[in-house]
Amino acid sequence: MRPSLRLGWTPARLAAAGVTFGSLYALGAVLPFWFLHTPEAGAAFFPPAGLTVGMLLITPRRTWPVWLAAAAAGELVVDLTHDQTLAMAMGFALANIGEPIVGALVVQTIWNRGRQSARRGVVVFLGGAVGLGPLYGASIGALVASSTAAGPAWTSVFGRWWLGDALGVLVVATPMLVWSLRMPDAPRFRPVETLLFAVVATGVTLVPAILWNRPMVFAVLPVLVVVALRGGVQAVSLVGIGVAFAADWAAVTARASDLVPAVSSDDALVQVQLFIGVTLLAALILAVEVDDRRRAERELREAEARRAHAELAALDAVGSEQRRIAREVHDIIGHAMNVMLLQAGAARRSMNGGDPVVSDHLVAIEEIGRSAFRDLDVALGLVDRSPDLEPGKGLAYVPELVETIRRAGMAVDLDVEGTRPALTTIVDWSAYRIIQESLTNVVKHAPGSHARVTISYSPDRVRVAVIDDGPSGPRKGNGNGHGHGRRAKPNGHGRGLIGIRERTSVLGGEITYGPVAHGGFAVEASLPLAGDRT
Repeated sequence: MRPSLRLGWTPARLAAAGVTFGSLYALGAVLPFWFLHTPEAGAAFFPPAGLTVGMLLITPRRTWPVWLAAAAAGELVVDLTHDQTLAMAMGFALANIGEPIVGALVVQTIWNRGRQSARRGVVVFLGGAVGLGPLYGASIGALVASSTAAGPAWTSVFGRWWLGDALGVLVVATPMLVWSLRMPDAPRFRPVETLLFAVVATGVTLVPAILWNRPMVFAVLPVLVVVALRGGVQAVSLVGIGVAFAADWAAVTARASDLVPAVSSDDALVQVQLFIGVTLLAALILAVEVDDRRRAERELREAEARRAHAELAALDAVGSEQRRIAREVHDIIGHAMNVMLLQAGAARRSMNGGDPVVSDHLVAIEEIGRSAFRDLDVALGLVDRSPDLEPGKGLAYVPELVETIRRAGMAVDLDVEGTRPALTTIVDWSAYRIIQESLTNVVKHAPGSHARVTISYSPDRVRVAVIDDGPSGPRKGNGNGHGHGRRAKPNGHGRGLIGIRERTSVLGGEITYGPVAHGGFAVEASLPLAGDRT
């Protein structure tokens, strides 16, 4: 996992932190020796194991030597002041230094090699820090403890060592780690709520057994379930500390049998350890599942928002193209009507008092034409508040467009097949727009590629194609698009291709676009000469 505790580690600050850490380690390391002085009791877990591996997981690796040296010093001081030989103290220090290194390295290595999620993080943490690390420490520690002639059996020390260290990591390292990570989707308790639930959980753990002589320790599990659902992983980790240390206090003060029904003190200690492990793991897993569910819901909301945005963008692109078509129709019809009006006026003036009926008809034509012109301007204003005054361009301008693209550094070939027939202006402009948008896509998404523009005339249709040999990855309107009238449902969502698809549909034409087999991208359109719907 990435280091999260960044405090600006100056030498002085690092030294002070090392002394503080070593002192806390020594304080926690005293717990196992309480077992030696009270044979009927034992420590349920070893807090320094969690303290050390937690510190390694939340700090940069360059600071690790400080924490390991402080832990080794604390271990040696505690062991030597409790009548351990120097050889045994050094052996125990070796076990307790190697254990967190193994656990932290396993966790970080596995974590950084896959998709990072709360559920996977718990599995990696439990397997590496709670499982494998304590296995290493228990193996070395049991070997050292059983090396003397009067020492206990290796298996006995190994089992107690591993269970105590594993619980120590679960209890102490978990809150250190989860509070150092950024968890935006996790539910949050206010500090006072966390403190209140910690007091309640601790009371449920101890009060029934001590005051009423009724072991009801597992009654704390519903409290932790509520904490997991409402407070998340962070609250569970803090409330769990209170529960674990309350149970540990009962164990080291010979009150383990008050917490759980058992036939012997050793059996009672194991039952207390199982209680700590089962309750904390259950609450932790539930909290992680809640966090993952919240994360999944957030990602779903974001995906829905992106989809809605894409749909709005597509509608906007269609609307923009329809407004452009409306402007072009206005220009075409307006030009034709203007010529008709001029011709009608010229014919009326040339009559020189001729047939009054014909003159009246010509006057009516001029008045109706001017009225229609005004209505056309009003209609265009309703769909376009900012009309584009630039005149449209037709296929005659394609050589100029190709030359512009060539000057930009891209190789473009132009082929014209057949004899150009009479084209309506809207078809002429639309065919140019399709070629222009397709070449723009090539420049944006496949710079340096070679493109070929083909214009093919037939008696009833004009066909245009732009094919390049560049990357066939996502573009504006990636994937194959097929259009034929209003029935087309292409899966491209780019604004440019949506626009030319809408234009082709309005004219009753057909359009296909998408990656080609040998690499590259192709846009091919076929338009009827008259621009009629089919």
